[in-house]
Formats: sequence, structure tokens, C-alpha cells
Amino acid sequence: MYYQKIFFALVFFAVLLMMGCGKDDPKGNEDNLETGTVTDIDLDKVMKYPYSKLTPESQKVKLEQESIAFLEMCNALKTSLAVKTLQYLNDLLEQDSPDIYLWKEVSDVKDVFEFANVYGVYTWDNSKWEKTTSTTELKFVFPANEESNSNAILSVNAENSGIEYTEKYDDFEEVYYLPKSAIGILTVDNEEVARIELAAEYKDKEIPVKTEYKMTTSDGYMYWCKLEKGTKSRIETQLTYKDDIMMEALFLTGAKIDDFVDNGFEDKIKFDLLDKANGYMKLMDNLVLVYQVDMENLAHEIDKIEADYDQKMDALNKYGEAWEKNRNRYVLEGLYRKERSDKIALATNKYVKAALSSITEDYKIADLIGKSEKDDEYWDYYFWDASQGWIENGVNYTKKIDYYTINPYLKFNDNTLVEASAYFSEGFKDFELKWEDFVNAFDR
Repeated sequence: MYYQKIFFALVFFAVLLMMGCGKDDPKGNEDNLETGTVTDIDLDKVMKYPYSKLTPESQKVKLEQESIAFLEMCNALKTSLAVKTLQYLNDLLEQDSPDIYLWKEVSDVKDVFEFANVYGVYTWDNSKWEKTTSTTELKFVFPANEESNSNAILSVNAENSGIEYTEKYDDFEEVYYLPKSAIGILTVDNEEVARIELAAEYKDKEIPVKTEYKMTTSDGYMYWCKLEKGTKSRIETQLTYKDDIMMEALFLTGAKIDDFVDNGFEDKIKFDLLDKANGYMKLMDNLVLVYQVDMENLAHEIDKIEADYDQKMDALNKYGEAWEKNRNRYVLEGLYRKERSDKIALATNKYVKAALSSITEDYKIADLIGKSEKDDEYWDYYFWDASQGWIENGVNYTKKIDYYTINPYLKFNDNTLVEASAYFSEGFKDFELKWEDFVNAFDR
């Protein structure tokens, strides 16, 4: 069975991994990080904002101006020593995974923060990591870039939570302890350029009920993320530059997250684990995307749609080879796929409400809706001849199956519908040029 699962994903700043920085000396035992909280936005109020009276094209001008202002705040990243050093460390970890764990590769900086009782000094030697045994510290000594010698150090100090994680092998097992807190300090040429902090709280199993990550670079950037699980779970994240908010997001849900994890995200959704979800993603101090999702009812409805589709497809397939040779079967299959996609789009728009708004001017720019559209098609150029069997390139007997998908559209005040990807890919020339310049700065 095919299921659409609605999750709010925030993927930004890939190199600013779950990290933080402060001015005090590392203690490694703080229960909470000074992460603050995101802006308190009345989601119901914003969702009910009246539409802006500007035309879609006029809105583009304002959106581009705000997008460019965001990129201007990102400019320091192009020369950020902390970011470039972390990027290069990730490259080295991907090139050669150090033997920190027997059972998994370490190919990313965040992997070294997973457990508290791992030690060793790892020094980069041309093409591989050389390990020096240690019982007190976890340290990486490496070049900050291709032209440098070993002038960068990442030191990690973690406090044991007492919560065990056991990896079993055929004839032995390894026991690791999850961290209650961890602090990593990144230095280049003996100067601190970033500090990495983690704090976690557990109950009686290895999945934390509260996790906080924080990172601040010497360039003035600070990123933090906080997850609290309970009857109502909450995820907050924020990116700032010199104390000015660049981006922040909030995700709230009553879904039973731990039960999802315990059940391995099985394909068959257990509806009683679902609930509602809502939140927002805000760019700087104005542009905000707010959303409200009834996940339980959406999953129920999609389950019914999928069951109906499967029943119809089973009816098509029961005729066996003779029916397979009938090209009308492919027409029906295409029609059933379209019907399923159209129904899923209707269900999505019924149970998922999202809007792009201006919170400083109290108006809605556009609603975000889903629209079912043809995505691809499959052509079979073989045809069946009673005397010759399957014959290739039977142009007059081609069989075509249409495939469909749900694309996001912006709905404006005059009911104009514009595909989101098309709207944001046309008319943003100045932004595109600045974005290309920003991305090119990270090409290595």
C-alpha cells in the first residue's frame, strides 16, 4: 500500500550541524542550553488573514526584495572559517571513516556526538586517519583546507547519561552510553572558531524526551534546535546572525512520536498514533509559511483511496495474460491512477491548510494547495499478433500508462493558481544572480 506521510522537514545549513558556541569555559554538565524560544505566532489568526490586494506579479517584487535581504545576511558564510573548516572535515570523514565504532561508519561530524564513552585522538595523515589511544578525550586533528597542515582541532567532551545502547555481534557485544551533554570546540591555528553543544534528557529508554543542539561561529552566526516530546511534542529551530533572526521554525503535534520509532515507521500506519500537527517557518521578521494538518483523518482517507485503487487494479490483473495483451487495459490503468491522484489531492486540501503570509502587514499572500497533475507516461511499443506473438515497434498498437503526482500551487486573492516552482523560478532575476554567486562561493 502506498501512503503519503506529512512531515514538516527543515533542511538548511547542512554544515551547521546540531551545534552551538558560548563564551564560558566548557563544563560539559549543563542540563539545558541557552537556546531561547521562537517567536510566538497566533497560527489561527495568521491563517485567517485577508488576502493581499496586490497582484501575483506585484507580490513577486516584494518577495524578491525580502529574499535578497536574507542573502545579504548570509554573505559572511561565503568566507566563514568555521563553515569551510567543518565542510572540509566532513570531506575527510567521507574519504576515510575513523574506527570509532565497529558497527557503523563515521562519515559526518554529527556522528561523533552520538555516544559518551568513545575516546581516541585521530590525526589526518594524507589519505587516512591515524589513531592514538586515549581514555580521556575524543579529538580530531586535521588541516582546515587542502593547502594547510594539521592546523585544525575538533575536541569533544561528553557526559554520560547512564542510558545504554548495546550493539550485539555473533560472539560479543559492545555497550555504548548516550550523552547527557556534550561540548565540542573547533579551533583553527589555536583560535576558537565554533563551539558545539548538546543536551539531552531521557526517561527509561534510549530515545531522549528532550534534546537541544546549539552552534555559534566566531563569524556571528548562531543556530539552535530544540525537541521536546510528550503528549504534545514541540520542535523549535532558529538561525541568527549577530542576534538578528534570519530564519526560524516551529512544529507542534500530538502524534505519538516514540511509538512511530518503536514500530519502525511501518508501511501500515497505525491511525491511533496520529493526531494533528501545526506550525510555521518564518524568514527574517516578515515572511511566514503557516500550516495546520489533520494527520489522522488524512491518513484514514488516503487508506480508503488506496484500498479502492488496489481493488480495481486486482480486478484488472485477474484476467491474466489474455487481458495483459489487451491494450485497453493500459487505458483503464491510467484512468485509475488519475482517479487515485485526484482523490488524494482533494483529501490533502481538505485536511492540510497552509498559507504564505506577511505578519508585519497582516495579510495573506497566497494559500498553498495541492493539485493532481500528470507526471510521466510509460509507452510499450510491443503488440500482440495472433499468428506471430509479440512484435516490436507496433506503432499502431502502442500501449500508454499515465502516471500522476500532487504538485504544490499558490492560490491568490483573485483565485489565480500558479505552480509554486514556476512562480518562484520566474521573475526573480536579481535574486537568482545573488544566489548563484552565494552558491558558487562554496564550490570546491
